[in-house]
Amino acid sequence: MEIKIEYENDDIVVINKPAGLAVQDISTGTPAHRLDKQTSGLLALGKNEKGLDFLRALFKSRSISKEYQALVYGLIEKHGVIDKPLVKIGHEGSSRVRVGPEGRASKTEYWPSALYTLKPSPLAGEGAPVIGRGEGAIDYFTLLRVKLHTGRTHQIRVHFLSEKHPVMGDDLYGKPNSQKLADILSRQFLHAAKLEFKLPDGTWLEIECELPEDLKSVLAKLEKV
Repeated sequence: MEIKIEYENDDIVVINKPAGLAVQDISTGTPAHRLDKQTSGLLALGKNEKGLDFLRALFKSRSISKEYQALVYGLIEKHGVIDKPLVKIGHEGSSRVRVGPEGRASKTEYWPSALYTLKPSPLAGEGAPVIGRGEGAIDYFTLLRVKLHTGRTHQIRVHFLSEKHPVMGDDLYGKPNSQKLADILSRQFLHAAKLEFKLPDGTWLEIECELPEDLKSVLAKLEKV
C-alpha cells in the first residue's frame, strides 16, 4: 500500500494515509495523533524524540489546525458549531463514544461545500425554488469542510450523529442512514484534508491533500443539487 509523503524535515514527516491502513502499522515514524483505520488523509509523525515532543506539544496546546472533508446524511445549509461533551463507553480497544454531560469538552465547526442527492433533484435547474425538506423519498447528502477545535476519539462521527447527520459509510454509528450509499461507498466518507502549524523556526506550514479517488468517484455518481 503506497504512502505518499506530503512534507518532511529532519524531525517530522506528514504523510497521506490511505484508508484501510491502521495507524499502528505505519513504520515511517511515531504518530502524535491518530486517524481511524477507514479515514484517509494527513497524519503527522515524529521521526525522532525531538520531533515527537514538538508535535505532541502542538496538539496539547491546540496550536495546530486540523480540517477534514466529510459527506454526511441530510441537508446542512449553513455554517455551524457543535459544542457537546463526549464520553467513551465500553472496553478499551472496542470502545464507542457518545454525547454525555460527564464527558470531555468537544467542539466541531463546519461549513457546507456542496449538496447532493442520489436521484435527479426536483429542485435543480434554472428557476428552481429554495431547497426544501422533502420531495417524496429522496435522500440528500452534504459535503462538509470540518474543523476540529478538540481532538476526541470519533469526534466528527459522533457529533454529526448527534445532529442526525451521520457520516456516510460509517459502519459503527448512524445506521441505517449512514449506509444509504453502501452500493457505491465501501468505507466512511471522512478525509483529513488540511494541517496548519508553525515550525520551531517560525515558518508557518499549511499542508493540504485532495480527496482520494475512491471518494471522488462517489461524488461523481451523485447528483449535485
